[in-house]
Amino acid sequence: MTIINLMQAYELDKLSKLGLTDEEIIRTLQSGDVSAWQEKIPQFEFHETKALFQEGERLFLCALHGNYRVKYVTLPEIQRLLQLRFQLEEGEDYQLLETGIQYLSCNEEIVTKLQNLLSANWHLTKQDDGTYSIFVKQ
Repeated sequence: MTIINLMQAYELDKLSKLGLTDEEIIRTLQSGDVSAWQEKIPQFEFHETKALFQEGERLFLCALHGNYRVKYVTLPEIQRLLQLRFQLEEGEDYQLLETGIQYLSCNEEIVTKLQNLLSANWHLTKQDDGTYSIFVKQ
């Protein structure tokens, strides 16, 4: 499991949606010229992606394929990751509370990915009704 920062997670999510092969991504990162990506996604400069790649190709590919944990996330960041990575929306797929998330409705694959993704300060729990909650560990 690779541990990355939140901006790396955002950039990897956007990068994974460009329809590129691993080989194309690696070649681009080896060249250092990510301008083609920036043209498609202008709000990202991919500095964090390049920094992660510099830590090692295997580690980078592991993270690119979703095998990562974010170092530290806040509730608004979890909400953003739910929307970006899993297309889960507040009001439709979960209820946002001041201190966490409840009534999260998703499949087991997403739950597994979420458990791996959440930083150590969060706890994901299955409720009696089959939904999930995410709250800060006490």
